[in-house]
Amino acid sequence: MPSNAVASRDFVNFHMPRHSNNGSKRSRANSSHSPSARLSIIEEDADIPPMPNKAHHRPFHRYWNLGDPPRASFEKSPPTYSVWDEKGPKGEKLSEVRNNKHIARRGGWKRICFVAFLVIAVIVGLAVGLTLGLRKKRSTPPMWPQSPENATSTSNTTGPFPAGSYTLITFLDTVRTDCSSRAEDWSCFPYHTYAESASQATANFTWVITNSGDGFSVSSTNNPWSINFGETPLTIMDEGSDNERYQFKTSLDKITVPSIGVNCFFNDTNLEGTLYTKKAPTYLSSRPADATAVDGSSMESSDDFKPWPYAVDIRQTIGGDANVPECFRIQANRKGDRITDGITPRPASSVCSCEYKNFAS
Repeated sequence: MPSNAVASRDFVNFHMPRHSNNGSKRSRANSSHSPSARLSIIEEDADIPPMPNKAHHRPFHRYWNLGDPPRASFEKSPPTYSVWDEKGPKGEKLSEVRNNKHIARRGGWKRICFVAFLVIAVIVGLAVGLTLGLRKKRSTPPMWPQSPENATSTSNTTGPFPAGSYTLITFLDTVRTDCSSRAEDWSCFPYHTYAESASQATANFTWVITNSGDGFSVSSTNNPWSINFGETPLTIMDEGSDNERYQFKTSLDKITVPSIGVNCFFNDTNLEGTLYTKKAPTYLSSRPADATAVDGSSMESSDDFKPWPYAVDIRQTIGGDANVPECFRIQANRKGDRITDGITPRPASSVCSCEYKNFAS
């Protein structure tokens, strides 16, 4: 055979595809290994396969069965659309949401509004509670009354001096806390002495001096921030001298608030007052220009309570004892458990005191 014929035959055999039984089998084998490309056969009487769960990331309108939003053309901006603009057959809005089976099954709009109201109420309650809880502990008045129900006398306030209603503008001069093993249990309003802060040491007292015919008596007006006491007789001392003064002495139950939710009772605390009738005060003329009463009252007297024109000295004192003080946790405005941790009895010679005056010693 010529060499050209052999070369032509080899060229044809090399470039033409070969078809054989082995190739057909290989193709069928490759297809059998790709089950994902084949459809499974569903038998006629077989059970229906379970429906897959809805995806949590479905679009909002499909999750609530609100229908598809209108289609927009790529040639112009899409129209404004909101599910809240959906209208019902009678023109009402939110009909599809209102009639949605999920909402109806869970109690409807009334229940949703009720739950929203509860959430708002809880948030407001927490805000108010935190605000009240973070107040300065000493700015909270005791939860228990400190004075008789009718502290202000109804006797005659007219007549010779000193009958009348007066504002006593004083400053907290000294504080002693020796009667208690815990110094914080005893406190004196307004919690700053004159030496600590002249502008924050002011304490105003509104007292009423009455003329009973046989003599004079004094009582306080009701004020949860101040020292309150009922009608008490006044005794004149050194009458006619330059040191003439009226004095009184009584006892009361002093209550302090060393921390939030705790009240300490100093029962039978002595209260002594001295009202001079000729000795001039020095605090009124030397007080700082920006001084204000911590109890919120004005530094100037009102028409009903004129300023006491002379020197004043007011003291609260109590000695140590087994029941000084009695501290309790306050629950729902009632005494709870008594607190004894850190409290040990002190001798009677260990004194707690608050001293107020309006003159230099």
